[in-house]
Amino acid sequence: MKISNKILLAFLAVIVIHILAYRFVFQNIIVDQLKTDRHEQFLLGKEVAERVSFNEVIRRSLFKDPNELKELTKQLPEDLMYTIVVEDENGHAITTKTSEAYNAKGKGLKKVIAEYSIDRSAPVQGRTVVRFYTDDYDILSSKGVTMIIVYIYVSLIFIGIILFIVVIRWILRPVNELSRVTQEIKLGKRDVAFSYQSTDEFGQLFRYFDDMVEELNFVEERQQELMAAIAHDFRTPLTTIKGYASYIASGRVTDLERIQKQMAKIEDKALDLENLLDELQDHNQLMGRFPLNLTRIHIRTFASNIAEEYATRLEQSPISFSSKFRVSDSLHMEADEQKLRRVLENLLNNAIHYNKPDGSILFTCDMGNNEVSFSVIDKGDGIAEEDLSKIFTKFYRAEKSRNRNSGGTGLGLTICQRLVERHSGKITVSSQVGIGSAFTVTIPLKQKKTAPDIPVPQD
Repeated sequence: MKISNKILLAFLAVIVIHILAYRFVFQNIIVDQLKTDRHEQFLLGKEVAERVSFNEVIRRSLFKDPNELKELTKQLPEDLMYTIVVEDENGHAITTKTSEAYNAKGKGLKKVIAEYSIDRSAPVQGRTVVRFYTDDYDILSSKGVTMIIVYIYVSLIFIGIILFIVVIRWILRPVNELSRVTQEIKLGKRDVAFSYQSTDEFGQLFRYFDDMVEELNFVEERQQELMAAIAHDFRTPLTTIKGYASYIASGRVTDLERIQKQMAKIEDKALDLENLLDELQDHNQLMGRFPLNLTRIHIRTFASNIAEEYATRLEQSPISFSSKFRVSDSLHMEADEQKLRRVLENLLNNAIHYNKPDGSILFTCDMGNNEVSFSVIDKGDGIAEEDLSKIFTKFYRAEKSRNRNSGGTGLGLTICQRLVERHSGKITVSSQVGIGSAFTVTIPLKQKKTAPDIPVPQD
């Protein structure tokens, strides 16, 4: 149930309770009490009337003389609202007498609470009818009614307070639950659970919060793995550099050619360290806002240069490399050539690192509807289905042991995605374990004058 519906229900409950209480009090308790009071007063007046031969006066008189009615009415209490009607044998009113209290109320709505009639015989047949009335004000001023009203409204206030407390606790329960979980997370606890299960706005908020906690746990795990990976990736080349440097410094190697080979290995490991630092630095820069150096690029030439570079690199490798370009020779695009080249090189390097010893790589370029697509297809080990949705998440590394041995921080694909999105493009992947993977980068041929800033990922 929605929060707005809960509040509306609470107000309706209060209104209904007051209406029912009003109806019960005024139509039952108060009216009954008033009838009792008026009946007692009438009996008292009747007793007084009987002492002055009240009935005898009625039976013998036509009430043509005002003094006769006066003698009757003075026996009744002055604060009563009543009428005395003398009717003939046909029921026609001969004389009507109203009390001062009745006249003082004007023409307002009055209720008959008691009616008494006295039949007359000879010499004149007919009857005399005495009716007693009341109204709301008379009800409120009646003896005993005030205390009843006070009691009822005190009860209603008490019930209202109880209902208010119950509704407030009902509404604030999810707020208190969220506060508790937030405090637990603040204290470092990550394995939290919500006891509030509902489909209202708070229930939806809790589901979002639960997803956020899960994502937070995921990022923290990836950060821990990142630190371990960085430590490993730094330690491996440093150990190699330290070993070769120590061996050369010991003087046991005098062959110049051998020294040059060992120095070349030291240089390679130093380059690995430099690439690792560049990747970390680039990640921090690219997660913010950065400009694009847009230039007009000849697509076939751009793709051919990359293909030639990797074909030369893999000449002596058991991994085969091929390329296919299905684009017009006159086709150009607007892009930051350096950043786009970096994306494709990263995908090609991954295809080499995670390929089978006798695998293959296909690099393609295709023209679409006002866009161009670059694909890198390998025949490597492939990516598990459960990892496909996470490989663009920073710090994520599928098959952690293999990744650690092959280096990398788990930031490469995150950086690629950021660069592609900055070009208003998209990067997709399809893969099957044991068969291979295919990464496709799609970029518009023309960029907007001001490329949109992509929100900083919060993974």
